[in-house]
Amino acid sequence: MKKNIVLVLSFAAFCSFSMHAQNQEQKRKIVNSYKESVVEEKRTNLLSKFRVEKQEAHELAKANNRPIEGVTEDGRAYSLQRVEEDGTYIYYITSNAGSRVTARVNDIATGGDLGLNLDGKGVTVGVWDGAPGLDLHVEFKGVEGFSRVNMKDALPDLNRISQAALNRFVKGRSHATHVIGTILNKGVNASAKGIAPEATVVSYNWEYDTEKMDLEASENGLLVSNHSYGVAAISDDGSVVYVRANDFGTYDRSAQAFDWITHTYKYYQPVVAAGNDQDYAGKLNPTKNGADLLLGHTVSKNAIVVAAVSQVANYTGPASVRIAYFSSNGPTNDFRIKPDISAKGVNVYSSNYVLPTPVIGVPRADAYATFGGTSMAAPAITGVIALWQQWAIGNKPMPFKSATIRALMAHTADEAGDAPGPDHKFGWGLINAKAGVQVMLGANAGVAIVEENELMQEGVYEKEFIVKESGGKIIATLSWTDPEGLYHRNNSNENYVLFNPSLVNDLDLRVFKDGVEYYPWRLNKDFNNLFALQDDNDVDNIEKIEIEGAEAGTYTIRVSHKGVLQDGGQEYSLIVSSADFNNLSTEEFELNDLSFSIWPNPVVDQLNVTIPEEIQVQGMSIQVFDMTGRLVKNVPTLTSNQVELDMKGLSSGTYFVKIKGNGVDKTERIVKK
Repeated sequence: MKKNIVLVLSFAAFCSFSMHAQNQEQKRKIVNSYKESVVEEKRTNLLSKFRVEKQEAHELAKANNRPIEGVTEDGRAYSLQRVEEDGTYIYYITSNAGSRVTARVNDIATGGDLGLNLDGKGVTVGVWDGAPGLDLHVEFKGVEGFSRVNMKDALPDLNRISQAALNRFVKGRSHATHVIGTILNKGVNASAKGIAPEATVVSYNWEYDTEKMDLEASENGLLVSNHSYGVAAISDDGSVVYVRANDFGTYDRSAQAFDWITHTYKYYQPVVAAGNDQDYAGKLNPTKNGADLLLGHTVSKNAIVVAAVSQVANYTGPASVRIAYFSSNGPTNDFRIKPDISAKGVNVYSSNYVLPTPVIGVPRADAYATFGGTSMAAPAITGVIALWQQWAIGNKPMPFKSATIRALMAHTADEAGDAPGPDHKFGWGLINAKAGVQVMLGANAGVAIVEENELMQEGVYEKEFIVKESGGKIIATLSWTDPEGLYHRNNSNENYVLFNPSLVNDLDLRVFKDGVEYYPWRLNKDFNNLFALQDDNDVDNIEKIEIEGAEAGTYTIRVSHKGVLQDGGQEYSLIVSSADFNNLSTEEFELNDLSFSIWPNPVVDQLNVTIPEEIQVQGMSIQVFDMTGRLVKNVPTLTSNQVELDMKGLSSGTYFVKIKGNGVDKTERIVKK
């Protein structure tokens, strides 16, 4: 039976646009939108100090006979990044055709079920790894034979480096070439075809990664990047533990730097591998029953952290998805849902780099290898994001903000794990590239909502939708790019963090019907009893409400916030649809766009109210009340759908605007500056 749903939108922002493909003008607009948001003092404090600390760490390592770089016995490249105040040496280490199947990419590619041609063309992806990838690989060729991989860091002189350094370079470049291939292999070898086979890559080594990320985002409008490396936790044979147990799940300076970059550059989305330490959970963090194994930038609020699963040839339910034995579990110390998502990371076949003989010779351009790890899962997600942004670039005036990308990811993920809702193993579930595009298409057709808005201090944003027939499932997802949190020693103190989470701006998503309040998912805050429940969420910057068997009637979606919003407001993305993504374009989901707009909020002098043309305004009124309930403005009879209210004579503070009549009764909170 089809479930007919009508969404009646309230207080929506108006916009108009024309369709166009990605070009330099669009990149210029992205870059220009960042100009006023960059605070040089923060850039210096959060990013530049890593360079000084690395130099100091190298000197300390030499003095204490500690390695600076090398290769583990199981073939992972590593290099020293810094030494913490407590003496902990922080090393970066690599986190070593089924990816397309598992991620449901074939359905949105050329010849797929949706009749689209999404292949990543026109989208540039950043890849940071142990070394730049092999740009000459046959899988990376583009127009007129030129490589689609641009090496942005110089290669070392292989004749002049030590054997140990040479080994590390080979492993790092092999790893990077494999990762890049998962993103954009052309398909010369059909079994190795990448997720976005026409995308391009800028390829960097991982040294001073955050400085380079800042540069690419601020000057080139980079939309997505892949980071298949992380902090080394244990030696490859399990004999030496490099970090303390209370380092896991801690919001450190790497996480803080990633969050500053993403909050500053709102279109930019980094994707990072969760890590491969699960097999050593009992030794690394023995009191957590296999949980709490995330380190460094995997604890970032705004990065997408990826878990690894085995190939899913045909998803039929949660039991179809099997976590890889090595994939590191979350959550964070403040019980945020991390990892965020899962993708294939077991037995991934892709391009490879092999050291030539002699070393100054030309490398093979047709080498391939099968690797496993969350390193191999992350680029599948990166490739999907490239495809989603390709669609946005061709159908919207601007690409999606990163908050929208994360909302799409969570909104459309296939359920995984032993119980409904998110968890600390799979995150929101298994990535579903097809469902994400179906929601985008549904929004264009008016049968789903994909919105980017801003909530101001004391603001409340509401929408209404009507379910005509009972029994369907409704999903509402809210996401925002949160400002960087505070970094201090107490972040590793779990009792402290339990009451002082890293979240800065705490938005809230709710759905109401007939006095019933529906809550978003969150994790139970107990490492010994981790499960998802539906309750107030005060730690995550993704909130998702699922209403199973929704009864017929009118529902209200509300976005609000707790406390004080940093900078007086928070941009957010909201997605609403039925859960049957395959039928969004049918009569199952009918959207009536009856939109009220009240702007600007906060207001200085003049408040504008727009009432939809479909509504007859004769007999309607607009009233403005102060916090005490006193009527301060009154328009008893409307004559136009566009109303201007003079607010100059009112004191600064919070007011309520009430629009009433002809079956309409809407109230919006505003702030007068």
